[in-house]
Amino acid sequence: MSKLRATVLSAGAWSQSSHLPALAADADVEIAAVTSPDAEAAAAIARRFDVPAHFTDWQAALDPAPDIAVVSSPPVAHEKQVIAALKAGAHVLVEKPFALDEASARRMRDAAGAAGRHLLVGFGWPASPVFARARTLVEAGEIGLVEHMIFHLAVNTRALLSGGSDGGWGGNVASGAATYTDPRVSAGGSVAVSMSHQLGLVDWLTGDRITAVQASTFPPGADIDLHASVNAEFAGGGSAAISSASTHPYLARPQWHMALYGARGQVWLDSMADHLRLVRADGTQHEYAESGEYDPGAPTKALIACARGAPAPSGLDARLAARVAAVTDAIYAAARSGEKHRIDDQ
Repeated sequence: MSKLRATVLSAGAWSQSSHLPALAADADVEIAAVTSPDAEAAAAIARRFDVPAHFTDWQAALDPAPDIAVVSSPPVAHEKQVIAALKAGAHVLVEKPFALDEASARRMRDAAGAAGRHLLVGFGWPASPVFARARTLVEAGEIGLVEHMIFHLAVNTRALLSGGSDGGWGGNVASGAATYTDPRVSAGGSVAVSMSHQLGLVDWLTGDRITAVQASTFPPGADIDLHASVNAEFAGGGSAAISSASTHPYLARPQWHMALYGARGQVWLDSMADHLRLVRADGTQHEYAESGEYDPGAPTKALIACARGAPAPSGLDARLAARVAAVTDAIYAAARSGEKHRIDDQ
């Protein structure tokens, strides 16, 4: 079997701690090229990961066409780069936030269909064992219809969203400030950057769609929100209370707390305790010790598997990501207006 040729477009701090190590660790993948708008950075990345070619012009890295491409640019550049990589024949992984808005997300989703290529988005939490266990319990009917969900995430993005360069990733590479502080570049603050992970998991875990939201963000009226709270309605009649908080940068993993309630049972999840509890309607309890850690290479590994013929994981595909973009737009609209906003299923 010949090696897969991989290209990483706009390799920044996150790419250097996640995508590139995952690609380099696979003996059947050749990293053919990396790009960065900064020539010195591009050369340094190429040296670090033993990549033969580096460019400041990302389009040059698509000729000759790679088998897989990772798009790690800020959201403002996603659509152009993703569609170009798909048209070049690559299977593509794009980082999140997926798009600046729902319309852009739909165009990328549709371009993947037209090209007959997989388009994955960097929603890596379905690979975390504690969430995988929760989904297994839901699919087994242990909860029944999800009538209510409580979902909270605290992640150390406060400095990034406030203009700093430290994402707390544990590496030495700084993130560009505009990537997180200019909504025309970043697609938003906490809702776009952090809550998008939650919105993807809501869909993936429950098998239900969010159809309406009411929301508030903090600071009120700010272009970049640090914290957000959302009341959501499901197509199946249930509801969810979803909140996201940005903490100060320190080397601790994201903190997830989740509860699911239904007629047959309920689930409580605490990622920091690596713990999940199922309580059935008859009162019997089951405790599960499952890791709540995040594998930063999981989306990249999924892309490699897709290029080798595996189906796209449902928790990472562009259809789900387009729905997340639609809900994100609705959350920001609801926070601005103070009114409930409904989400069309397109």
